[in-house]
Amino acid sequence: MLSPEHIAAVKRRRRIIIYFDANFPVVISYNQFANGPAFVQDLFTFADDEGSQIDAIWWFLPLFDFPHDKASWIGKTREGVELFRQVHSETRKRGLETFYSHRMNGGSHEIPMKKKHPVWCFRTPWLKPDEPGYWNFAFEEVRQYVAENLLKIAREHDLDGMELDFARGVVFPAGQQWTYREALTDFMYRMRSGLLEIERQRGRPMLMAARVPETLIGCRFDGLDVERWVRDNLVDLFTLGCRSFEVDLAAFRRLVAGTLIRLYPSLDDHHSCDGYKNPGIEVLRGVAANWWRQAADGNHTMNFNYSPNRPYRGEDWPSHRQAYREMGDAASLRYNDKSFVIQRRGGGHGPRVVPNPEDWHTPRAMYGNTNMLGQLPAKLANDGLPDTLLTLFVGDDLSIEAEKVKDLTLRVLLHDRSRGGYVRTGEAKLSGSPDPGRIEPAVIRKWSSRDFLWNCPPAKGIQDRFEVRINNALLGNPTVNGGWLVWKHVDPQLFAVGENLVGVRVIGRAPDAAASMLVEKLELHVKYKTC
Repeated sequence: MLSPEHIAAVKRRRRIIIYFDANFPVVISYNQFANGPAFVQDLFTFADDEGSQIDAIWWFLPLFDFPHDKASWIGKTREGVELFRQVHSETRKRGLETFYSHRMNGGSHEIPMKKKHPVWCFRTPWLKPDEPGYWNFAFEEVRQYVAENLLKIAREHDLDGMELDFARGVVFPAGQQWTYREALTDFMYRMRSGLLEIERQRGRPMLMAARVPETLIGCRFDGLDVERWVRDNLVDLFTLGCRSFEVDLAAFRRLVAGTLIRLYPSLDDHHSCDGYKNPGIEVLRGVAANWWRQAADGNHTMNFNYSPNRPYRGEDWPSHRQAYREMGDAASLRYNDKSFVIQRRGGGHGPRVVPNPEDWHTPRAMYGNTNMLGQLPAKLANDGLPDTLLTLFVGDDLSIEAEKVKDLTLRVLLHDRSRGGYVRTGEAKLSGSPDPGRIEPAVIRKWSSRDFLWNCPPAKGIQDRFEVRINNALLGNPTVNGGWLVWKHVDPQLFAVGENLVGVRVIGRAPDAAASMLVEKLELHVKYKTC
């Protein structure tokens, strides 16, 4: 039974929730933290911004389970605990909700308990030989150890709630995840009952959130029986996904129907969706508009910038600041230019952990954080074969708002495997002369200033042999611009609000020819008229 105060807390407005990795600022700015409150104040720059729609900050800072050799700046040290107390206090002063977020098995670090009980750990393919591995939650002792530490944190800090982040780690060995789901449900029971007991003792609500993969089948792959958690009322809030643009909110909405549980899709713009690192405000608007259209209760961000003074590794802080002023309210996004794009597989952490799309294999260790079901890259159908079918979600009702649309542009980026492989460069240019028989090459992915992935472009004239159908309506021939196929002035009436079926194929090529062409990216750009 949940108290009226608990129910009211679940229903609290959360337009934007920030998952704030306080670990990172401490690493780069420890001396500033030690020298006074200015550093802590700087962490709240965007939250204090005029027009900010941020209602909650959920803090991640490892308060247990970290190695002693990092004790100068993190973990169970005085500095780490003191930083958490400061940021927690500053969050509450601002009237914002404050949670502690714990990455479930987020690290494979050497700690005394793992060294003492190595059998309680398991390994993954990306671990180095000297790394001890991850906790195996199939063991009762592991579940007890982690729960006791987390509940200790909940008792020692005046939190509004706690988030268990299952989308940023693995809890069972590969191939055994769903088999051991009951063990994880047992852990959820321990945490739920423990947090509710703390709530009763202090006389104030203590909520429980779980961050899980963005699809129900992804949760099953990772051993998370979310259907059982909902049925037994073990959580108050779900945060969905990590860096996925496409979140199956409809399935989760059906799952939680008739309950109090709230849904918050999540976007990481550092460990980003492949090909869309720092994509700009228009892509961020498109993602948020799609989520609001699917009845999200708010949006959850991770690894966005928090201040122009200390950009998160030089990333796009102006877009992040603008997103915090807009993406927390569907009305704020209306009539703002947007880009709606199709999800790519992989990316984010490098091929050692998550395979890149160009070297794709099925990740066995985990579903979360992989975008495993992303539609792109997709093999392109030849003439005489069925279309390659893709779905593009469009959160704006373009047909109803057609008079407000200034321009609508569709763009497709191809890669021709028959003419060469991908090209990686350490700078934003290619060496050598361009092939006179091909269209201009284009960047598929920019991961950093020293890591670019280029396509092998198709032969010139591809624009006369490429067909695109929007909900079965054939578009005219595209032009070529910057290595992309571009359809300008597309009719807004062709698009439905929500999912749209996009069929693509190459004509003039034998059906039995090798399917060598790939669709790497597909984007719809909406420009609205200014008032």
